[in-house]
Amino acid sequence: MSTSSKTYVQRVSQDVIREIIEGSLSLDEDKLLDQMDSLHRLMKFIANPTVVGAENIPEPPVLYIGNHSTMAFDVAVAAPCLAQASGRVVRGMSDEIMYRSPRIRQFVISMGAVMGHPQIGDALFEAGKDILLFPGGAYEANKNLDQRYTLQWKQRTGFVRMAAKRGVPIVPVGIVGPDEWFGRYMDRDEVANSWLGTLMRRAGASEEFMQSDQCPPIPRGIFGSLLPRPQRAYICIGKPISTKRFEGRSISKKSQERVRDITRERLEDCIARMLLLQSQDRDRVGVLRRFLSFY
Repeated sequence: MSTSSKTYVQRVSQDVIREIIEGSLSLDEDKLLDQMDSLHRLMKFIANPTVVGAENIPEPPVLYIGNHSTMAFDVAVAAPCLAQASGRVVRGMSDEIMYRSPRIRQFVISMGAVMGHPQIGDALFEAGKDILLFPGGAYEANKNLDQRYTLQWKQRTGFVRMAAKRGVPIVPVGIVGPDEWFGRYMDRDEVANSWLGTLMRRAGASEEFMQSDQCPPIPRGIFGSLLPRPQRAYICIGKPISTKRFEGRSISKKSQERVRDITRERLEDCIARMLLLQSQDRDRVGVLRRFLSFY
């Protein structure tokens, strides 16, 4: 998330925060689970996901921490797979830019997503709800091609504070596959100084946006289109990290960093395990999937 986005989050009106909390808590969770089941069937067709470690999911509430892939398409795999594994709705936290328009905000909330804001997270945890969060945000989702499967968290510890306030366990979720759904026409670092960047500025894109985390790469999908290649997906649910000892207390900066680093290490281990499983499955990939994934 860019500096400007952080500033905006800090000054989001309490009315909007209440709207998101009340809207999310009033959702029909049986209906949402049915929607997740339909999305899971679609993902089975597209990505045939393999899920490892479902036995590590604790009782609610849970804060799942994942690694973002190109264009954040990993959410379409992770959310339904976690719902299937836990039998519970998982609310994905997304960037505040999706909540500025009232109409779009209502639609996003209806799909089970919420704004990445500490007050919203606290209210959902108090109500016993699970949350899926990607600390790398847009910066990680828009990373360059040579940074696949690397965590781009900067020095962020907000997710630790959010979990620690309620003593909620943090569960790492390593996601492999969606980072290979797209190649690149341009990496993020190339867009601003390209002919496309010039056109974007003429169309109204600000220099702030062009230099921010929100500025995306130009992806190249199946046969050069913007459709994702049907690479298989692998999800590893790691062992939970307890924050119970911090519940109701002020957590020090040192403790925040320690919990963040433990989470990072366990998530990187989950990713490494899934990359190994992916490599072992290479010879078992069907001819059609190989053809549609041709670069």
